[in-house]
Amino acid sequence: MSMREAVVETRLSAILARGRVESGFRALSPEDAVDRLLRPILLAEGFSPAAADGAIDGVRNREGAGSTSFGSVALPHARVPGLARIVGALAVNADGVYASGPPGIRVVLAFASPASATVEHLQFLAQVARLLRQEETVSDLLGAPDEPTLIEAIRRRER
Repeated sequence: MSMREAVVETRLSAILARGRVESGFRALSPEDAVDRLLRPILLAEGFSPAAADGAIDGVRNREGAGSTSFGSVALPHARVPGLARIVGALAVNADGVYASGPPGIRVVLAFASPASATVEHLQFLAQVARLLRQEETVSDLLGAPDEPTLIEAIRRRER
């Protein structure tokens, strides 16, 4: 690997430590959730408001092509041109995240990967699915009283 090729971080806890974590999160709809979770991160990454709109549209279009949820977990995501690293936000609410939309979704992990990072994107998706398909992980997340506890619950289950 040359010095220029940056290693793309794929550990969920590390990505969330630089992203956003929210307990008790409530959104009007899946679209509203994606916007509120990812927009601030994209802007912080140097995206213009218009570029952030484009990236968020990409996530919404990806969701339109087939839901990425299983059980009580939703994973709205897309690969986005111009992004240097994987960015993400985790939102949980034991009473349900969406006011209207798919019922029973209590954990949302919204993320975006660099368009060029195909391998890392797939590694990340596989890792996240493995973690969040475990009932114990979801229980830990739903029971976490605050954001640091959420990240700690994930860190404990990563291998």
